[in-house]
Amino acid sequence: MPYKVVKEALGNRIECADVKVPLDWNMPARGTASFALLRVKPADKVARQGSIFFNPGGPGGDGLLFGAIFSYLWNKADPTTAAGAALKKLSDGYDLIGFSPRGTGQSTRLTCGSNEETSPEQYQSEDRSDANIKAMLRNARLAAQACLKNPITPYINTDQTARDLNLARQLLGDSKLNYIGYSYGTWLGAWYAKLFPAQTGHFLLDGNTAFNQDFQASFMAQPQGFERAFREVTLAYAARHDDLFELGTTKEAAYSVYNSFPSAIKLTLQVYPDSMIGALYSDGSIVTIPYMLVAARGFSAVVKAHPELKTGEDFGPLLAAYTYAKDQTVNAVAGNLALLMLDSYVGIVNNLAGPVELGYEGSVFNAVVNNDTPWNQDPNFWVKYGDQAAKDFPLIGGGFTETSAIYWSKPTTTKPALPSTLPPILMLQNEDDPATPREGALPAWKSLPGAKLIFVDNEAQHTAFPYDTECVDLKVATFFIDGTLPADPFTVCQAKPLPGETQVYPVGQDYATGTGLSAQGLKVSAFGASKDSQDALALLRKIIARNAIKPPTLR
Repeated sequence: MPYKVVKEALGNRIECADVKVPLDWNMPARGTASFALLRVKPADKVARQGSIFFNPGGPGGDGLLFGAIFSYLWNKADPTTAAGAALKKLSDGYDLIGFSPRGTGQSTRLTCGSNEETSPEQYQSEDRSDANIKAMLRNARLAAQACLKNPITPYINTDQTARDLNLARQLLGDSKLNYIGYSYGTWLGAWYAKLFPAQTGHFLLDGNTAFNQDFQASFMAQPQGFERAFREVTLAYAARHDDLFELGTTKEAAYSVYNSFPSAIKLTLQVYPDSMIGALYSDGSIVTIPYMLVAARGFSAVVKAHPELKTGEDFGPLLAAYTYAKDQTVNAVAGNLALLMLDSYVGIVNNLAGPVELGYEGSVFNAVVNNDTPWNQDPNFWVKYGDQAAKDFPLIGGGFTETSAIYWSKPTTTKPALPSTLPPILMLQNEDDPATPREGALPAWKSLPGAKLIFVDNEAQHTAFPYDTECVDLKVATFFIDGTLPADPFTVCQAKPLPGETQVYPVGQDYATGTGLSAQGLKVSAFGASKDSQDALALLRKIIARNAIKPPTLR
């Protein structure tokens, strides 16, 4: 969906502003920075209840357009359904505000660069050689040094961003901040609530980090989360549809096919433009991963048959002529994907490298995760951790040796303590979220007195709302309409079937010959089947996936 459609639909309800904020809230004399906001005014000004701020994640994610997309989607909600009517009421009664956190997007940007060239790397979870580990550590050091040379880096942290948000709340004339945060946005939301409890209004935290601990704890939970989503969800889906993909009738058989790929093909799957790891972030793209595996299987066969070839000109015709699957549609899609993988593969096998150049997303990511909380800075610790994680969770585990925290200076802020009084917060968590796993999310929930958690059972995508089931969306919308929280501290909602399936399959079991659950708690869609609504939902998921907390190999 082009953003032009959203803009035309909302018309003069859209307003933009650049807010001047202190570069350093602790010492305003240091200078100023710019903080960009985009507001969509409520459809019914008389019914205005305040503002809802949105953050899509990161750190490093730009959420400037996020509020506009939500407004567009909620305006199209079906008022004949309970959830649709409630979501429409949010668009009618709230200013919906997206923003570029400091360092990103249209705000004062942070970029990190150097003319030093990075060291070429091989697949971190299989190549644990001294040479590859040295390359990972060197690249981590170069990234840290490039960011530390930028004079605004010390002021890119969550505390400064939370204070920027508080100023924006005041400028809008709101007594309290209402907020929906995803992924890193849960870290930012929890930080704000602890820093400004009296100004905390209705908060939804979706896809929760281990915000009761440090950033290191959040990231060390990721290898398990991604491994589980890949093996237990994606490969089980592939096995249920072996008639199409021919990857095996069990998830173990499908994993054996994947594990037979050369290391360079495995790394290609992680770093090429339609990354397999990135596809694990939403249900709509999880079901595309088997096509990637079919493509990689064919690519591997070509590589093994022609080990002497290393250029795209050599491989291109062979890949184009290869038969990837019996099913014509699968064969065509896999063939196109194989060609998309070609440039990344050639760069890996030819050890191509370039200068250190981090855009604002990667730069802010490094700044925030290192400025917010301390990390273990012993290189040997991360080498040993990577060695073990590569064995236990080989999909991405070895990549965690490459962390810029080893070479960072000390944090530039301190996490706020839990206040004696904290308004009740609503949290939403998918059972098998890969990027923010339940192992970190559940202790974070327990750390907030009075917080209520909606838990989506058997769901593996990253973040949920809007989920398009009444069990989730009506509860969230009701909270923002009148402050009503679920009665129970822990509420379970059932996942939706994956696209193309009619049953929900519990994660961790093999269903090649088994029976799935019937879809529980699924009411009439609040958004219907209209192309505009479905395109808007897909765009939201795309933004969340792009801005979500990512493992080191994807930064």
